[in-house]
Amino acid sequence: MESYVLGLAEDSERTAFEQMCTLHAEVRAARDAFELSLEQQALSAAVAPPVTLRQNILQQLAAETVPESNSITPVVQMRPIRRSPVPMAMRYVAAAAVVLLVASAGLNIYYFNKYRDYSQRYDQLLAQQTELAKNNNAMQTRMGNYEQTIKGLTNPYMAKITMEGKDVPNNGSPDPRSLATVLWDTRSKDVYLMVNNLPMPETGKQYQLWAIVDNQPVDAGMLDMSYGHMMVKMKNIPRAQLFAITLEQRGGSSTPKGPMYVMGKV
Repeated sequence: MESYVLGLAEDSERTAFEQMCTLHAEVRAARDAFELSLEQQALSAAVAPPVTLRQNILQQLAAETVPESNSITPVVQMRPIRRSPVPMAMRYVAAAAVVLLVASAGLNIYYFNKYRDYSQRYDQLLAQQTELAKNNNAMQTRMGNYEQTIKGLTNPYMAKITMEGKDVPNNGSPDPRSLATVLWDTRSKDVYLMVNNLPMPETGKQYQLWAIVDNQPVDAGMLDMSYGHMMVKMKNIPRAQLFAITLEQRGGSSTPKGPMYVMGKV
């Protein structure tokens, strides 16, 4: 009780004592009596101030001078800056936005890699399709040439001139085993050449067909070895006494300059 009245009790002790005063009237009466006794004791022990104390205080106040001032200094009240708290809902929205951004970036990378993979596959398929188309065109060309060769060989109006390396004068053929065939349409005068056996020319060289007309060589066309043993249409020759093949610079020559490989009489 003494600690409570003097203000020395803990919060828990004060709470427990106040509950006891509420429940028990005798405890409350004892508390009031103790407070009253303290008040009476304080009044009985009080000491009256000297009579001159009041006069001294008044004189000191009168002696103090207050400086005059025409300006009034404004009083600035400093108030702490309060930051408005961020609502919890906004935090969730911001977190969700970050998650969506990361997920979107991940999906973009994933689909970009897929797109690049499919693009590469498409390019490969397109290249394969282009290659197949080229091979198909080449095959169709070869088939057409084979059909043309068969028709030429079975055409009764087609004159066949066999050109051999051994028929070159003075054994002048670099390869006596060389062999080629000229098919000459006696009606249209179109000339077709079929290679039976000619060595592959070196780089920068190409075979050229000649028609000998009145002992003068006439260009009958250049030979492309890629056609193999198929019949290839050459230039139209109205008349000729001989046919021969020489090896010239790629693109041909106006007159024979290279070695003669084969020759045949009409």
